[in-house]
Amino acid sequence: MKKILMILSCLMSMAVVYANPVSVPDNADEFEALMQKIRQDFTANPNIDKELALYNEQDGSFTDVDYASIQRTNWPPLVHIDRINDFVFAYTNPKNKHFQEKSLYDKIEKGLEYWHERNPWCHNWWYNQIAEPQKLGVLLIQMRTGAQQLPAELEQKLLQRVREDGGDPAKWTGANRTDIALHWIYRSCLQRNEKDLAYALENVYNPVVYTIGEGFQHDNSNFQHGQQLYIGGYGDEILKGVTQVAMYTHGTRFAMPQDKVALISKFMRETYYPTIRGKFMLFDVMGRSVSRPNVPDKSGTALFAKRMTILDPAHADEFKAIIARLEEQQPADYALKPMHTHYFRGDYTLHVRPGYTFDVRMVSNRTARLEYGNEENLKTYFISDGCTNMVRRGNEYDSIFPTWNWARIPGVTAPQLKEIPLAASDWQCMGTSTFAGGVSDSLYGVTTYAYLDTYKDMNVGGHKAWFFFDDEVVCLGSDIQCATPEAVYTTVNQCLASPEGGRILMKGQEVAIPSKETLYKNIDGVLHDGIGYLFPQGGLVTTGIQHQSGDWNEINRSHKGRVEKEVFTLSIDHGKHPQGGTYAYIVVPGKQNTAELEAYRQEAAVEILSNTPDLQAVRHKKLGIWQMVFYRPGQFTRQGLTVRVDRPCALMLKEGNSQPMLHVADPGQTLQPIHIEVTLPGMTMRQIDFRPSDNVIYAGATQAFRL
Repeated sequence: MKKILMILSCLMSMAVVYANPVSVPDNADEFEALMQKIRQDFTANPNIDKELALYNEQDGSFTDVDYASIQRTNWPPLVHIDRINDFVFAYTNPKNKHFQEKSLYDKIEKGLEYWHERNPWCHNWWYNQIAEPQKLGVLLIQMRTGAQQLPAELEQKLLQRVREDGGDPAKWTGANRTDIALHWIYRSCLQRNEKDLAYALENVYNPVVYTIGEGFQHDNSNFQHGQQLYIGGYGDEILKGVTQVAMYTHGTRFAMPQDKVALISKFMRETYYPTIRGKFMLFDVMGRSVSRPNVPDKSGTALFAKRMTILDPAHADEFKAIIARLEEQQPADYALKPMHTHYFRGDYTLHVRPGYTFDVRMVSNRTARLEYGNEENLKTYFISDGCTNMVRRGNEYDSIFPTWNWARIPGVTAPQLKEIPLAASDWQCMGTSTFAGGVSDSLYGVTTYAYLDTYKDMNVGGHKAWFFFDDEVVCLGSDIQCATPEAVYTTVNQCLASPEGGRILMKGQEVAIPSKETLYKNIDGVLHDGIGYLFPQGGLVTTGIQHQSGDWNEINRSHKGRVEKEVFTLSIDHGKHPQGGTYAYIVVPGKQNTAELEAYRQEAAVEILSNTPDLQAVRHKKLGIWQMVFYRPGQFTRQGLTVRVDRPCALMLKEGNSQPMLHVADPGQTLQPIHIEVTLPGMTMRQIDFRPSDNVIYAGATQAFRL
């Protein structure tokens, strides 16, 4: 009772006292109750025959493990702990043929002694302070259930090493803090250390707040490694750790506070899982892990959603629908609702419709480029410069990345370099654009990127904008320029080729997409894999379906393996040394044949009203929506509508049946007021003063006005 009261006292400041403690056997205490939940989380019945054959009876090592390796990813010595972990679960599982086997116990003891004395060390801190201590904690907790216990001296010296080398969670942020706190929980339970348990729980819950540093942002995105967007990758890690601990403490006095449950639930439902189509995550939100095999497959994250059905029962139905998609019990469009979000902190836009998902990843002087640390993601340079995903099933880019032409990233305007440059820094390399943002009303929006990159004397740039509606996304570019001798392309898409091939529409005729990239002039459109691409202003377009190959090692030094794919590529050729170039294309998902695409083209539901260095504007006639990006102060007049602004901005005007709505944002996040004058047919001129928030955090947020 004294120990329980001490734990309660330590946790009072965390406001996590609940009236219904976990139900445990009469002879168990709360340390044991937590360890029981941890064991349930990792329960396994492994087949260890192959591992036993590699075990060295003389010293407790494994014959195939390089214990001297300091490799920064896929650290080889960690295999030793993984195998000892399997031994422990085989020894303690009544269903395993090695259950309570004395010879296996001896191998476990000797293997742990060897590990402690050998003390392998990795040059990547993550293995020393997170991976190894977590795995040791779990196997020691499980071993407490064994018929024969480990010698107390061995267990304590392993735990002491974990304590000394495992780091202090409070010195880290975001997912790293949570991961370190996890092994503090394991160790605290084993050592019955009330103070350290309270400290660990505090550090698990503390990152679940909105911050301007690393972690959850006020726009519901997530940062790690400085101001770098990390919805997946480190986003996976913090969700794994927080929901794991929340389940351990659920129903106890140590449960996660409800406001933090609400925050994590909102991030998962409105950001994290919407970036997953079917079971595949969009490639530009995962950080450097995009260069690892099979990482976009997020079916394993169904575990997080399953935990949330218990932790947040009010949204259980939403999480159950997510689980059904991830586990392929339902199709990728199951229970999806239309949404449009511009993440003004993250320089990221996500547009979801039941029929498709489309996103835009940008970088500004407020955010960091996608990293290439630890010799991973080595060809990532252009991926931060307005790249786009467009998916219907979700697997359109599955395992394509070793075969990609990384100068042809979808959505990006770039010189066709043979060697992709490395950014000035592999970690936390900030962008340079001062005008990157968007306006949104949660269903529709426009995103803009004044792109200029002078690195390596490229001097490549342009004014790029994306206009989002229900059935289409209009993509415009103006003022395209570049100083390199290579031709400059804007890539519309580079994805896995459909087995059915595709068709090209041109002057009322259609031909098959060729098996070799071919240049066309002034084509009407292209249809591939259920997505139509229209080119209303013509131009030089190259397309083809061709065999491409590459090795994982070319983009990630820790992986090897040749990959060969049939790849569809569609690009706009701006030629060499463009000055003031333009492009315009419309992405129209859900078109199954050329007749449907041609019917849409003839209908002309959208109008491109301006595509100049000063102004890009699009109108959707059916929806009654006007979207505009002013790069300079100016005026737009068309069909009785006049809009005048005194500063650069992005805006959206929705005509409406009764009272029109104006949505405005400042992509430059200048914290300066914007004066807007709007005249609609039959209405007197209205003056709108966009006044920036007093809080700099919301400098890029949208404001709405009734006209």
